[in-house]
Amino acid sequence: MSLKDEEYLREKQKLKKTKEYIEREVKESEDRLERGFDDYDFDDYADDYMKAALKDRFTQRIKTLKMIKPKPYFARVDFVENGTEKREAFYLGKTFITDHETLEQVVIDWRAPVADLYYEGRLGDAEYECPAGTIEGEIKLKRQYFFDRNGELENAMDIDITTNDEMLQPFLSANSDTRLKNIIATIQSEQNKIIRANMWRPLVVQGVAGSGKTTIALHRIAYLIYNYDKNFFPEEFLIIAPNKFFLNYISNVLPDLGVDRVQQLTYEEIAFDVIGKEYKIEDPNKKLSLLIDNNKTEKEKELDEIIIKASVLKSSIRYKNILDEYIYEIEKRFVPDKDFKIFDYTFMKRDEILRLFCREYSNLSLCRRIDEIKKHLYNSVTMRSGTILREIEEDRQYKIKKIRFENENEEIQRAEIRALYDETDEVIKAITKDAKKYVNDFFKENKVLEPLQYYREFLEYYFEDIAKNRVSDEQIKYIKKSFADVQRVGKIEMEDIAPLMYLKYMIHGIKTKFELKHIVVDEAQDFSEFQFYIFKKIVKSNSLTILGDLSQGIYFYRGTTNWQKTMSIVFGEDTDLEYLTLKKTYRTTEEIMNAANHVISHMIEKLNCPLGEPVMKNGEPVTIKKFDTEKDMVKQIVSRLIEFESKNFKNIAIICKTVEDCEKMKKAIGRDDIHIISDKDSEYNGGISVVPSYLSKGLEFDAVIITNADIFNYTKSEVDTKLLYVCITRAMNTLDIYHVDELTELLK
Repeated sequence: MSLKDEEYLREKQKLKKTKEYIEREVKESEDRLERGFDDYDFDDYADDYMKAALKDRFTQRIKTLKMIKPKPYFARVDFVENGTEKREAFYLGKTFITDHETLEQVVIDWRAPVADLYYEGRLGDAEYECPAGTIEGEIKLKRQYFFDRNGELENAMDIDITTNDEMLQPFLSANSDTRLKNIIATIQSEQNKIIRANMWRPLVVQGVAGSGKTTIALHRIAYLIYNYDKNFFPEEFLIIAPNKFFLNYISNVLPDLGVDRVQQLTYEEIAFDVIGKEYKIEDPNKKLSLLIDNNKTEKEKELDEIIIKASVLKSSIRYKNILDEYIYEIEKRFVPDKDFKIFDYTFMKRDEILRLFCREYSNLSLCRRIDEIKKHLYNSVTMRSGTILREIEEDRQYKIKKIRFENENEEIQRAEIRALYDETDEVIKAITKDAKKYVNDFFKENKVLEPLQYYREFLEYYFEDIAKNRVSDEQIKYIKKSFADVQRVGKIEMEDIAPLMYLKYMIHGIKTKFELKHIVVDEAQDFSEFQFYIFKKIVKSNSLTILGDLSQGIYFYRGTTNWQKTMSIVFGEDTDLEYLTLKKTYRTTEEIMNAANHVISHMIEKLNCPLGEPVMKNGEPVTIKKFDTEKDMVKQIVSRLIEFESKNFKNIAIICKTVEDCEKMKKAIGRDDIHIISDKDSEYNGGISVVPSYLSKGLEFDAVIITNADIFNYTKSEVDTKLLYVCITRAMNTLDIYHVDELTELLK
């Protein structure tokens, strides 16, 4: 309900006062920047570093305050703590605002623990968690604020739940960038649980298309950094992006959330950082485009099955286990087949060296194990040197006496004694001065190779023997041949990256630019159990946030098809894993989402995930239209494009099955201003685009035309079902589905 006049005036006064606090802090901060920080007392060593850090801090704070000044808060929650009579009004905003005279918080940051009352609580009894423990009490009021373009209070509304579907409509009608930045005002309970979930438990989020997974992931990072700022730096958080489109999409949003120093990398980039070397990767869509081509002979279909099974294997923990057997062979080569000696003095038996290498330090990489054993060998020399030197001296004195006894000729005595001293001095020098050289020389014969060299050796000489009786001959042959083929042109396949990262981890150890504490994986359905296993190793804990949609898992042959199965393999069945769902979709209209749900319902039991629940109601009906010829279909597309442009649609897509189809379509339409989206593009700048089905994932458009949705292009296979679902869910407002041949059974 709207506010009464008296209360409305009080809220306007509150807004005015809050903006005065902002203006005062901005002026004080700008004055401090102008004066510099010479009057601050720093240690000499940290002086320049601390001054630079303070300058950055004040500069960012000024930027943030100026940004939020027009709308300094978005909600209010009134709370009475049990055992008190005081009613506290907490105003929630993007950042905190403080009265510097009283030190009272005028506005609370939305990430603060008390803000959970607004997102989760309803009027009446409620509680929230904070460092001091659980605070119980009663929510007396929840209020949302709406501001005009000039930052004036336009309306305020008292509510019970945070935001219902009807109230969301104004936010959903905004453009995508604005929606992304203003979501904190409309965070739903299901989204809030994801944002505030325990950092130390693996979190898996199954979210339908358009449910805001990416946005929620960014807000989760902002929340974690805010609440764990004393433990971690923003650089220790990593977002693994599916492609450059994604990075461009979020690059302007992260700074607004105060997380501009968070690492944002594609999977390939983090992989090359781990491996320490970049490789050219065979276009991953080349295999997909081959598999989605339904015009094949029986022999070609049989080959497809082998390709799929081989890709599934290479993406699995089974493949890691096969690699482990090869790594054991490498392990045996690392320790020389001899005792560690300096001349005739044995300092450590090989059995003891093997015990240290294979048991004591088995949790370390092979190279780290050698480093630790080198310390043991050197220490053994140091500890025993005194005893051995005494033995040498005693033996030398005995031999000198013997020389003098056996030879009366003094010249011969001197020569033999001199030779004895030369011989023993060499041993003494080796033990006292050259011990490290002897330790290093002990392992010199074992040359450590690069991960790709080991992987090549594995596939050429070990894979077949290790994998036989576990993997079919056809798969073994295909894996070896496909690797050799791409290596011949200086490339590797996408499925080979995880094995290379694993070899690097097991043999060399992993070093990244920053010590990572938390990893967020978006579009996670496209990642395999082997990849998730590597992420767990990189972060050295279970601190991962994994977001995806199994319905969009078009890379089914190397991705995840079942969250529970994959995560139990990666983290162990006993791991306290949190699994949450996002069912509501905020992108597409009810009519469009119903069409998408109809398609994916053909395999929903296998996917074991919920259908999307559209929030946007009363959109245009989905148009499904048959044409007599391709020419007639193109003519209709040209007409519709003109119509869409007259409605000021900024983003329009014509989605074809393959790249070849896209090229033919663009040529048929005959417009120079149409762009074909390829996997080389790093950003989408709007306009009219022709998009291959498999590259449309992650994008959204005002209007979409899907071409040739017939029984030949979109069969009831797993990949075709998911592809069509992806294509349909790209449309925000308008969707046309055209076909010349018989309509696909997925839409009947």
